[in-house]
Amino acid sequence: MSEQPSSPNGAQSLQRLGALKGLSPEEAAFAQYLRDLREDLEMSSKEIVTWLKENEPEAAVDASRLSRFLSGADLPQPPLLPALHRLLAERGAADPERVREGWNRLYAAAQIKGPLIARGYKERALRIALEEERVRTAQELAGLREEAAREREHRERLEGGLADVFDRPSGTHEQVRELEEELEGVTLRIEELEDLVRQHEALLRLQRSDAERAGQALRETSAEIEVWRGGATPWTDDPKEIARAVAAFRDEGEDDQADGLLSLAARDLPVAALPELYDAFTAIGRPLEPNRLSHAISTQRRAKDLLELTRPKVPVSVDTSVEPVMIFTSWAPEVLNAAGRWAPAGELILLTRLLAETGRVNHRQHLVAGLKQRTADLDEIASSGAFHPSNLPETTASFSETGRNPDPAAPKRRWFRT
Repeated sequence: MSEQPSSPNGAQSLQRLGALKGLSPEEAAFAQYLRDLREDLEMSSKEIVTWLKENEPEAAVDASRLSRFLSGADLPQPPLLPALHRLLAERGAADPERVREGWNRLYAAAQIKGPLIARGYKERALRIALEEERVRTAQELAGLREEAAREREHRERLEGGLADVFDRPSGTHEQVRELEEELEGVTLRIEELEDLVRQHEALLRLQRSDAERAGQALRETSAEIEVWRGGATPWTDDPKEIARAVAAFRDEGEDDQADGLLSLAARDLPVAALPELYDAFTAIGRPLEPNRLSHAISTQRRAKDLLELTRPKVPVSVDTSVEPVMIFTSWAPEVLNAAGRWAPAGELILLTRLLAETGRVNHRQHLVAGLKQRTADLDEIASSGAFHPSNLPETTASFSETGRNPDPAAPKRRWFRT
């Protein structure tokens, strides 16, 4: 690595940063790694900040923050590192070994901050790696399905050609033999592809479970870090107290604390207590909180919990001659809509089946309304066959009615970052 950056902007910026002093060897090594990385990018801090904001919003930082990372005064959160390497890859300088070196140096620097902080970094990095692995698997699965569809078309053409040879008086045994051999090869290839598709579908399910477990571990570690720092959100299991606390945080502009408390409530309150929380927000005049609560519930609760939470109520009447009426609570459609848009794909597919098995097929319309706005896990949802293609966003329109085979005549769409 050269000692001076190759761009004038980079040179001036690194000169302003000065030498790496007062740092541990591990912290200095990671800061120097970032400096070398930026040197190879041949971009100023301002240019990097702008690119991150436009292309990698989860890793976006301002110029002063980036300067602190380059000087070793602070450590970036894990999403920044793969974002910078993707930027470097766009410029034709990708190096897997260098990526591993970056992670190792970041872990070593984080360890200096303490074992709890280091655990948080490793778990965030693990979750990033698992999500990237899922993307790769989904891309491979889409490619396998497309190839299988092409091979099936090829088989149909060969079968048609073989029938023509049999019907033609001029057809020869040699032509028949060649077509049969080619047909056998195509059939074997289709069987191989179908087996690979099934394996990739199973792999996606396992990877989803891995990501969910990693996400749960990260949430628990983050909560412990907040307790260690003394900034933990006060917890209570009283829905009315939770509603008042969330409102108080909003009033003080502490949205992160409010969202954190809402997330804890969505995850940890008994299902039977969640309706009380909806009612509590309504009672204190906070009409936006139920929507936020529905979002949090849909991302953290299992399908069986969502089924129970949105189950219609039967009003009690002393008049036995009156047939009971099922009442759908005002926020239940909102929960189902949020599930369609945000719930993990596996839980959404299971919830769809549970609604059918409990005689609530008509309530699927609320799931579909949310699904129309969904942008993630579309391939997995389409392949499950749980929804008719017309219920899915336009990006899955290339699937046939079963949701398994893409229409070869439809334009090919890319759903994931490559």
